[in-house]
Amino acid sequence: MFTKIIESYSFFKIVLSPLLIGIILGFALYQYFEQDQTGTVLFAVCILLGLIIGIIWAVRVTRKYGAHRFISRVDASEDIDRALNKNK
Repeated sequence: MFTKIIESYSFFKIVLSPLLIGIILGFALYQYFEQDQTGTVLFAVCILLGLIIGIIWAVRVTRKYGAHRFISRVDASEDIDRALNKNK
C-alpha cells in the first residue's frame, strides 16, 4: 500500500515537469496574443500537450526504471554524498 502511494507520487512528479512547461508557455502565448480567442486556444493546446507528453514520459520511465527509482536518482545530490564521505 505504502509503495503504491510513493510510486503514484513519483509518477505525478514526473508528469508535473512537462505540464508546468506547457502552462508557462501557454500563458506566455496567451499574453502575447493579448488575451483574445487565439491566445486562449493556444493556452489550452499547450496545457494539453504538456499533460500528454508528461503522461507518456512518466509511463515510459515507470516501465523502464520505476518512477520512484527515477525520481530518487534525479533528486540525489553527489555533492552532499561527497561531503558526508569526507567527514567519516
